[in-house]
Amino acid sequence: MPLKQSYTRRQGITEREIDDVIFLVNPDTDALYHLNPVGAALWRLLKDRTNGKEAADLICKAFPDADPTTVKTDIVKLMAEFFDHQLITIAEE
Repeated sequence: MPLKQSYTRRQGITEREIDDVIFLVNPDTDALYHLNPVGAALWRLLKDRTNGKEAADLICKAFPDADPTTVKTDIVKLMAEFFDHQLITIAEE
């Protein structure tokens, strides 16, 4: 998944936050997703159009003890998973 490609949340995804934990439901599949802290941070960023590089840079600032290379790798994987599970879509130009 290219870091420069911009994505945004797919319309219709149900989000619930309980005690700082985010759960997502895709109504098309009824699948339930529980996001870890990095996944939750990425999901919050995807409220607006963002790309992998922007997301990785911001999340590195939010988690300063994390290795930047690991964060970038994790963001690419998470965005691919979000896309594969139809939680996000390619943002229009």
